[in-house]
Amino acid sequence: MRIPDELSLYRRSEDFIWTDEHISKGMLAAHLDFTSDAASRNIRTIDRTVEWISQKIPHGGRVLDLGCGPGLYASRLGKKGYDVTGIDISKRSVAYAREKALEENIRIDYRWADYLRDDIGTGYDGVLCIYCDFGALLPAELEILLHKVRDALKREGTFIFDVFKPEICLELKEKKTWQSSPGRGFWSGKPHILLEEVRHFPDQKAWGTRNVVMEEGKEAREFIIWDHYFTEAEIKELLLSYGLGVASFNTRLVSNNTFTSSQVMFVEANKEG
Repeated sequence: MRIPDELSLYRRSEDFIWTDEHISKGMLAAHLDFTSDAASRNIRTIDRTVEWISQKIPHGGRVLDLGCGPGLYASRLGKKGYDVTGIDISKRSVAYAREKALEENIRIDYRWADYLRDDIGTGYDGVLCIYCDFGALLPAELEILLHKVRDALKREGTFIFDVFKPEICLELKEKKTWQSSPGRGFWSGKPHILLEEVRHFPDQKAWGTRNVVMEEGKEAREFIIWDHYFTEAEIKELLLSYGLGVASFNTRLVSNNTFTSSQVMFVEANKEG
């Protein structure tokens, strides 16, 4: 496979950090580092977010956690008495979540699936999509998600998600850098060269991050992540077209950090009609 010289708008890579055998190990470890905001947020922010969620969704209700990872939010909601289903594309994270639920004697339905392509069920009081997954989707994927969320929710059910605000542009910078590694790193356990490219597409309000891993004797592997940013007005307009009305915004849940930015707003939306 020939790797393009430059990241183009909305290019998707064939490889994914969530399913790569080596990288998924590092992702799970990062999820479980509760002092960090890397793959998940730090423990204080997680607990604060769960308390806020529990004020928005009726206690004991059915909750669907999309992109649940190792179950950091799902397990806490399960302990509070919610009937939780968690879906994630990472087999490694789902396996950990299932094992932890058994260990803690919490009944949670964890499913290894792609929530854009696979069935996510119906009849939920609440649907979650946390850690800015909403803005990581391309426009066509976001359309699929919103249709599925509306169909999955009960009447007046609640959709909770978080997105970056435009102020994220004050923190990110475009770059294109090369570095070598002796191995045992996040991207590869073997000696490799890494290309990291960050590009801003202001007309689409999107940032693209591309990492290309090159090891001797192997084809280069490419990993691309997209991040969109939104204003409150844009979120309201977008959701309204899918029959979802915004009930509130919350910009106080994520404390200042150096990894995923404090420029995050949570959105509480309700299914209308």
